Amino acid sequence: MRPRISTLLAPLLVLLCWGANAQPADRYLTISTGALTGVYYPVGGALCRLLNEESAQHNLHCSVQSTKGSLANLRDLASNKSQLALVQSDVLYHAVHGTGPFADQQPDASLRTLYRLHRESVALLVGEKSGISSLGDLVGKKVDLGSANGGDRITIMAIIEAMGWQDKDFSGQVTQGPDRLQGLCDGTLDAAFVVAGQPSQVISDLTGRCKARLIAIEDAKIDQLIKGSTYYEHGRIAANLYPGQTISLPTVTVYADLVALDTLPAETVHQLRRVMDARLKQFTRLHPALIDLTQESMRAPTPAPPHAAMLDDANAPAAIEPGALPGLMPESLQPGLEASTAAATEPAPEAIVSAAVSIQPEGAVSVAPATESALPPPDGPGTEPQQPASGSVATEPAPTSPEPAVSDAIQPASAAQPTP
Repeated sequence: MRPRISTLLAPLLVLLCWGANAQPADRYLTISTGALTGVYYPVGGALCRLLNEESAQHNLHCSVQSTKGSLANLRDLASNKSQLALVQSDVLYHAVHGTGPFADQQPDASLRTLYRLHRESVALLVGEKSGISSLGDLVGKKVDLGSANGGDRITIMAIIEAMGWQDKDFSGQVTQGPDRLQGLCDGTLDAAFVVAGQPSQVISDLTGRCKARLIAIEDAKIDQLIKGSTYYEHGRIAANLYPGQTISLPTVTVYADLVALDTLPAETVHQLRRVMDARLKQFTRLHPALIDLTQESMRAPTPAPPHAAMLDDANAPAAIEPGALPGLMPESLQPGLEASTAAATEPAPEAIVSAAVSIQPEGAVSVAPATESALPPPDGPGTEPQQPASGSVATEPAPTSPEPAVSDAIQPASAAQPTP
C-alpha cells in the first residue's frame, strides 16, 4: 500500500515553514570616528544609537571606534577593522584622487559615500596674552598646526601654504600629544588651529577655562584657496557660541562624510537608509552640529561616488545572502553559533548621546539603548585609539562650561545674520 502524499509532504512543509520564519544571522557594524573629546565620536554614537534601538528587528549591531581621525579611519576601512568611517571631505578627495598625503599611492577607487554630514570649521585660537589679533600676526609666533599625521593637519597646512608660509615662519617646536593645546592655558603656546564641527567641546574648554580667544580666518589668499578647490568653503562660526566670542567669525569649512567601501553589503546600507529616513529628526537632535541636516543636504555630491545601494530602492525585498539563513534542518542539528562576548573595560565619558556606551579593548565602543547592551563586532576593534602606553583609553576631563544651545550651529557664509 502506497503512503498518502500528505503524509510524505508533511515533514517537508514543516521544514520549509521553519526556514521561512528563521531570523537572519546577527551582523556587526563598526564606525571609525575620532577622539573622545571631538565631534566625530558622539556623531558616530548617534548613528549607532538609532541602529541599535532597532537591532531586534534587523539583527544589525553597531559599535563606535575611537581613533586619531580621518587618516586612521581610512586605514581602518582598508584593513576591514571597521565598515563605516567619518572622513573630512578634503582628505577624502585626496584619497580618491591619489593626491596630497596619498600622492605615493594609487587613487582609491573602492571608496563610497553614504551620507554627507555636518560642516567642520577651522578655528584659530590664540592665547590670552599672545598679542595676536589677526591671521597675519601668526608669523614668528609659536603655533600648533594640528596633530601629526592627522586629517586636521592637511586642512591647516593648506591654509598655511595658501598664505605663503612655511613651518620655519613659526618659532620653536610645538609639543605633540593629547595635551598639546594646554599651552594656550599656561602661555607656552601662542596660537593653535582646531578643525571641528561646531560647537566643539575642546574649543569650549579652551575659551572658557583658559581664556583663549577665537580669531577670524580671512584674507584674499584664503579666498583664492577656496575658489581653487572643490572641498573648501567659506563659513562662519556663530556669535556667542563660546565664552568671550561675541561676534561671528569668518573661517574655512570642510564637511564630514560618512564613507564605506564598495563591498559593504547592500542590505546593511538599506537598513541604515531606512533608519535615517524614518528618524532623521531624532538624529539631528542628538548633537548640535547635526541640527541643520536635511535629506537633501545629506545626499549632496561628495569627492567619492555614492554607494550603489544609496541609489536603488531601499524598501525592495532583500536578496538572501549566503549563510544568512540556516539550512532546512531541525535546530538540534544546527552547528552552534558562538557569540562574541568581549567585555567593556571602562565606561565612556559623559556624552551628548543619551545611550548606553561602553568602551571596548583598544578603543571600540558599543553604543546601545539604555535598556539593552549592544554586542561588539566579532573580530574586535584594531585601530589606533588615543590611548596611553598602558593600553587604557585616554580621556580628558569634560569642560566645566555648559553645552551651548542646539541653535548655536555653524552658519553658512551666505547667512545675513548668524544665529545668536
